[in-house]
Amino acid sequence: MLVLSNIQNDTIHTLKNEQSYVFDVNSQHFLALMLNNSLFIYQNLCPHLNKRIANDSFHCFDETFSLIECQFHGAQFTPEKGECVSGPCLGERLQRFIITEVDNVFCLLPTSNELKQRT
Repeated sequence: MLVLSNIQNDTIHTLKNEQSYVFDVNSQHFLALMLNNSLFIYQNLCPHLNKRIANDSFHCFDETFSLIECQFHGAQFTPEKGECVSGPCLGERLQRFIITEVDNVFCLLPTSNELKQRT
């Protein structure tokens, strides 16, 4: 189970539009972002080389704040589906997560939007 600390949960839920937050849970890397007043949480790993999309909370958007952009090679992903629309992993997806509350504890759960494997 991927349990969020109270600080992580509070930080995520206080994000303002066009803000992001990079955090770790159980040695896994995550990226939460608020865009168009919607919250998106993805595993912070680009499918191209399995490197982090962002090392800090300031560098995960493209210059127009409409796409998630990998800081290493510029792959761009839609915030809504995590699908790569530009770059070396075109058509692949980021693993999306949601926050749920279980017995007064906030946890991350993967959605059915699973990372496509390259063939």
